[in-house]
Amino acid sequence: MKIFRKIKKIKKGFSLVEVLIVMFIAAVAFTAFYTVSTFGTKYIIESKNRLAAVAFLNERMEIVRNLEYNDVGIEESVDVDGILPQETDAIANGRSYHISNSVAYVDDPLDGVWPADTIQNDYKIVRVVVSWNDSNGQLQSVSSSSRFVPPGLETSVGGSPLSINVIDGTTLLPVSQASVHITNNTMSPPINDTIQTDVNGHIMLPVAKISSDTHLSITKSGYETIETMDSSSTFIPVYGHINVIEGFLNTYNYLQNKVGDLIVKTADYQGNPVGDLGFTIGGGKVIGHDAVEVEIFSMAETTGTTNATTGEKEYSDISSGNYSILMSPDDQYEFIDYDPSVSPAFLAPDSITTYTLRVADKNINALFLKITDTEVPAASIAGAKVTLTDGATDVFTDKLSSLSGVVFYPDGETILENKEYTLKINADGYVEHTQAVTIDKLTHIAVSLSRI
Repeated sequence: MKIFRKIKKIKKGFSLVEVLIVMFIAAVAFTAFYTVSTFGTKYIIESKNRLAAVAFLNERMEIVRNLEYNDVGIEESVDVDGILPQETDAIANGRSYHISNSVAYVDDPLDGVWPADTIQNDYKIVRVVVSWNDSNGQLQSVSSSSRFVPPGLETSVGGSPLSINVIDGTTLLPVSQASVHITNNTMSPPINDTIQTDVNGHIMLPVAKISSDTHLSITKSGYETIETMDSSSTFIPVYGHINVIEGFLNTYNYLQNKVGDLIVKTADYQGNPVGDLGFTIGGGKVIGHDAVEVEIFSMAETTGTTNATTGEKEYSDISSGNYSILMSPDDQYEFIDYDPSVSPAFLAPDSITTYTLRVADKNINALFLKITDTEVPAASIAGAKVTLTDGATDVFTDKLSSLSGVVFYPDGETILENKEYTLKINADGYVEHTQAVTIDKLTHIAVSLSRI
């Protein structure tokens, strides 16, 4: 009798751990392949973009090389007038390119410099820049420059040296790469030129066109804009239009400050924001004065309203300087004092400043005390010691008046009752003052102290 034994084949599957390991390896391999593929594709695209830019660059330089010497210049230039456009655009491979041309005379020191050398236009330097945004949105560029020498002996083309210096108003260091836009529409052909300052904040045009009342606009990111302006019988600008006079080195210097952010805030004395309050604001950089020497500022008086939730209104990238801020009349709230307790508000260059208008509800029982000098009624007395007494108990003692001569109470959780209190004021050099005050809602008390 034969006994047959049936052997079962057991098929084993993959465990969860093994599946996860395989998936991880596949993911790593795919990610590496995708990264290399993406990087390679981008590299190929950017190489094509750069080749197109170089082609445009060579094309423009070849055009310049084929021009007559007198035509090598920029249309409507203040210095080297010619037939080349200052800015043009082109498209290749579906991408936009910006082409910038610049031409400048060079006063070669080998034959002397002005004023010893009366002919400052020894030769021309032409620079062409082609720029574009790459796949990541970053600005890329290629550039080329070339020297162009006049045929024969050098001859004067007229004009006169023009020197422009742009200086940081705070550090007194040069402002490099500031764009100086020069225009004069009264000339034929008109002047419409933009030149950037060098690393020394300097522009030197050896043979600028003889002109009068030429307008300058100086701009740079993060800095205030400087504009030259017309003079009149009622307005004398800080920076008037420039004149290029023959036979002189015409030098003009400009102070340019960084801009700042000013936050106007309205809040009560506990620091809680009080929003939706109106105010007027004006000031900033002094741009000139009128016929009676009253200063005129870059920001004309305008109105604003604080945010209903935050109690703030922000003015970004504005000129540094003093700003006069006044709260508008309001049915529920009354202005008490500034924080810091000075007026006008000062915005320093390259800063963020918060200027708070402290307000109080007109319907609460509160003391609003203003202390001034009897002999000079407009002069506030700061640092006066104020005590408020409720019978035999002091509500507060030796509370100091602000720089504006203001004392406000309550400035915490304690409230005043609708009744009579005794007020005592002491200040160095002044006679002590005592009086009874009755608090009824927001109570205004004005006290003038007599000098000893």
